[in-house]
Amino acid sequence: MEVGGKILTGAVATALLALVGHYTTGDKFISGLESAAQTELTAQGLDDVTVAFSRDPLSRTAVLDGDVPDEMKQKALDAVAEITDSSAIWAGTDLVSGSVADSSTDTSTDTASNGNDPAATKCQGNVDSVISGEKLSFRSGSAYISPASNKLLDKIAAALTPCSGVAIAVGGHTDGNGNAQVNKILSQERADRVRAGLIERGIPENLVTATGYGAEQPLATGQGPEADAQNRRIEFKVQAGNKKEVNDAKSQQGE
Repeated sequence: MEVGGKILTGAVATALLALVGHYTTGDKFISGLESAAQTELTAQGLDDVTVAFSRDPLSRTAVLDGDVPDEMKQKALDAVAEITDSSAIWAGTDLVSGSVADSSTDTSTDTASNGNDPAATKCQGNVDSVISGEKLSFRSGSAYISPASNKLLDKIAAALTPCSGVAIAVGGHTDGNGNAQVNKILSQERADRVRAGLIERGIPENLVTATGYGAEQPLATGQGPEADAQNRRIEFKVQAGNKKEVNDAKSQQGE
C-alpha cells in the first residue's frame, strides 16, 4: 500500500474511533440525564411517568409520557426541566416545561392570623412568593430531599434571612396511604430535615421549629393521585416571636 493510502486509511480509522467515542460519551451523558430525571419524578410521587431522551440524533429535550392528569403532567415537565437543565415536552400533546403555573399551591395570606404584625406578614409574603408554583419533594418513603428541592430551600432561606426576630414553624404532612404511625414518623423526619436545611443556610436555630402531623391535617378530601399530591406537603408558618397564631405558606412535597 502506498504511503498516501496508508495515511488516508489511518485518518479514516481515527475519525471512526472519534465518532464512536463521541456517541458512546454522549449516550452515557443522556443516560445520566434520564436517570436523574426519573429519580426526581419518583421523589415527587410521579412513578407512573416515564422520561426519555432521543439517541438518534442525541437530544437534550426530554420526552415524558404516562397516564396522569394534565396538572400532574405540567408538574412532571417542570421537575424534569429543572433537574436536567433541559427542555421537556409531553408526548402527543402541546404541553412543554414552564408553560403553566401551578395553580394548586395555596399561597394565600391571612394577616389577621399573625396579629397584623408587619415583620411577620412581610416575611410570610416573601416565603409565599418564593414557593409559588414550586414544591419541596422527597424520595419515596424517606426524608431525602431531592436536588431540585435543595435549590428551592436555598431560595426559602434567602427569603427568611432578612426576617429578624420572627419564628418559623416547619410542618410536615403526608397523604393518608399506609400506616398512620409510620406516616407521622416520616412527616416528622421530613420536617426535621427541612429545619436542619434552613439552619445550615443561616437561619437561627432557636427561631425554627419542626412538627410532623402525618395525615392528620389533609388539604384535600378523598383519595387518588391529585388529592394525595395536595396532602403531601411541607408548610412554613411565620409569626412574631411572641405570637401563638401563625400564618400559612404551603408548598407540596412528593412522597
